[in-house]
Amino acid sequence: MAEYKELPLVSVCLSMYKVENYISKCLDSILSQTYSNLEVIVVDDGSPDRSGEIAEDYAKKDSRVKVVHQQNMGLGGGRNTGIQNATGDYITFVDSDDWLMSDFIEYMISLIRKTNADFVLSKNCYTTSDMQQVVTSEIEIWDSEKAIAEFFYPRIRLGAWNKLYRMDFLRKNDLWFVPELKTGEGLQFITHVASVAKTIGVGNYKAYVYRLNNPSSATTAANVERQGKGALETMDYIQRHLSMDSPVVQKAYKWHLWNCYRYCLRQIICSSLQSDYSELARKCRRNMRKYAFAAFLSDVSISHRLIVLLLCIAPNTGIKLLEGRKKRQLKSGL
Repeated sequence: MAEYKELPLVSVCLSMYKVENYISKCLDSILSQTYSNLEVIVVDDGSPDRSGEIAEDYAKKDSRVKVVHQQNMGLGGGRNTGIQNATGDYITFVDSDDWLMSDFIEYMISLIRKTNADFVLSKNCYTTSDMQQVVTSEIEIWDSEKAIAEFFYPRIRLGAWNKLYRMDFLRKNDLWFVPELKTGEGLQFITHVASVAKTIGVGNYKAYVYRLNNPSSATTAANVERQGKGALETMDYIQRHLSMDSPVVQKAYKWHLWNCYRYCLRQIICSSLQSDYSELARKCRRNMRKYAFAAFLSDVSISHRLIVLLLCIAPNTGIKLLEGRKKRQLKSGL
C-alpha cells in the first residue's frame, strides 16, 4: 500500500438507532480496516439505548471517530447529517448492525482507481447465513440505465451501503437522502445517484457483511405503516422524480412495484392485521394481479416467475409459504 499521506481520506458514515448489541462489532470492523486513512462519522439518531454512549467511548480511544447526536430523523436524515459532516474525498455508508471485512475500504478504493467511476459497488456481499466468497472477481463498468434497472431487480441487495461515492460528485449534483421517506430511502438514493452518474464501477468480490438475524431490524420485523405503506410511497416518489424514458428501466420498475405490493401484503399478514387493513390488503392483491403479467415477463429468474404465478393465484397462501421459508433461512443464520 502507499504511504499514509498519499491515501485519499475516506469518510465512513453510520447512522444508528437502538443497536447497542451490534454497534461495537460494526465499529471494530471499521477501525481495523487495512486502509487506515479514515474518518468515522457516527450519527446517534436519538437512540434511546446505550448506542450513543458506546460510540462516545470509541471516540475517546480513536481520534478518527466523531459522534454527532441529534433528535430522531430516521435513517435518511441521519445519513444526511453524515454527509454534512464528512470531510473525506470519498464516502461510504454502513448499516450500524452490519460489519465490514478488513479489506472492504481497500477493495472499494481499488474499484475507483480501476474504473475512474463516479461511484462503485460490489454486486455481492456476505450475509449471516452465507459466508462463502465468490469464485471470480471481475470488474464491470455500467451506465445509468443498466445500474438503475439492476437496482430495481432482485439481483443486488438494496441499500446505500456496499458502495463508495466520490464526495465531489455528490456535492456537485446536490445528492441527498429524502428524510420524509419511511423506508426504501436507500433505493431512492442509489437510483437517483445512478441517474446522474456518467459511469458506475461494479465489482463482484464480497467484503461487506449484511446481518439477517437482527430481530428488531426494519427488514425483519413486520410493520404495515412504515414498511408496507412506506415502500409503496417510496415507489411513488421515485416514479415522480426519476426519468422513466428507458424501456429497460420501466420494465425493471414494474417488477419492483409488483414486489412492493407483495411486500406490503406480507407486512399485513405477518402483523395479523388483515381486519385493520382490509382495504389496503385488497389493493395489494388487486395490483399484484394487475402487474403480474409485466412482472412475469421481467428480466428475472424462473424461480421468481413461479413466485409471481403463485401469488397471482393464491396471494395469502403464497405469502405464508414464503414467510415460512424466510424464517427457516433466518434461523440458519443465527
